[in-house]
This record gives sequence, structure tokens and C-alpha cells, in this order.
Amino acid sequence: MMLGACALLLSACGEIDQSKTAGNTYRNDVPASQGAKNAHVVSGWQPGNQGSWENQIRARGQLQNEYQKVN
Repeated sequence: MMLGACALLLSACGEIDQSKTAGNTYRNDVPASQGAKNAHVVSGWQPGNQGSWENQIRARGQLQNEYQKVN
């Protein structure tokens, strides 16, 4: 029983680092305004356009503004 428990504990140490695998598409060196170029982006936002990205972030923030919701 102890041998089985030790084997289970040691198997967790063999996990590979998933952040550096080839399937990882997240990149820190790309600005947020570049965004995704797929069908799941909000209409009215063009990936790569900094001004369009800022307007979209501002619009999303206004949806969370309690003063706007109450009045």
C-alpha cells in the first residue's frame, strides 16, 4: 500500500511544463489591440486598430457603470 502511495505522489512530479508547448498560442509580446482574428470578436472592432480597441474597452466599461444603470 505504501509503495502505491509513493508511486502516486512521484507521478505528479513528472508533469511537463504546459506553458512552453507548441500548442500554446498566447504571446506576451503582442499588444492587446492586435487581438484575435477570428469570428468571435465583437462587431465594430477591427483587430490591430488601437483606437477601435480603446473605444470597445470604454464601451464595455460603461456597461458596468452603476451611475449609468441607475439614471
